[in-house]
Amino acid sequence: MVQSTDMFPTLFALGPFELRTATICTLIAVCAALYVFWRKGREEHYEELQLFDSFFLAGLVGLLFARLSFILLHVADFGFSFSKWFDVGLYPGMIGKIGLLAATLVLLRQAKHNKWDVFEVLDFWILSLTTGFVFLYLGFFFDGTGLGTATNLPVGIIFPSVVEPHHPIQLYAMLFFIALSWYLWSVEKKYRMYRWYRASKTGAETGFLVGISAVATGFFFTLLSFITPDVLVFAGFGWDWLAFVLLTLFGFGVLFVRSGRTLFKRKQVSRVVQG
Repeated sequence: MVQSTDMFPTLFALGPFELRTATICTLIAVCAALYVFWRKGREEHYEELQLFDSFFLAGLVGLLFARLSFILLHVADFGFSFSKWFDVGLYPGMIGKIGLLAATLVLLRQAKHNKWDVFEVLDFWILSLTTGFVFLYLGFFFDGTGLGTATNLPVGIIFPSVVEPHHPIQLYAMLFFIALSWYLWSVEKKYRMYRWYRASKTGAETGFLVGISAVATGFFFTLLSFITPDVLVFAGFGWDWLAFVLLTLFGFGVLFVRSGRTLFKRKQVSRVVQG
């Protein structure tokens, strides 16, 4: 059993000032994600200013909704105290799933407004997110936040805030996103040649990275939900698993549609013949 009480949550402290490891990792995550998004957009000759504006707008809206959703689900703790709403230091808490969904919807709106290829932009977005999540979950680990359920398995770690070993799901997630990021980067130039994806067409549509990452992420975190405390708690039940199942189904749907397949192809052909 691994014991770890020195998680290095603070890199530097001077009097009341503390520079937390999680803060540095979060900044690195944002910078890495922005760089990937900008780089991929520039490669496809997108307007750089529009790329930066879209990224930051999506990020700000995502943070806002992540915070607001947490407050609404814990309204008994926050009440109508605006000081508590904005004081993330003393009253921390965000629901990343809702924030990420809101940020993605904003990005979709920006893509349509700028007349971009929506699924191509989503592919850029997925590459940037998987890269940034590696550093984000590393920060969670050093900060000792977002830990899993208690366990007696050898992988258990005793975090500073608890007295018994817990699953280090931050490390599980970090390793997963390292593997997923590596895979996405390795296939982004190859997937258009996959015969199963392009169906009967001579070329493949964008959206492959979105579909694959949604399937992989949804499936992985559905399994992880069995050892992860629920965040989306409503009416006394945890709904995190449902969000990840829906994400998995969404990924399969994207792959099916973007590959050019259709459930109604035969019916359409028969109608043409009868006419």
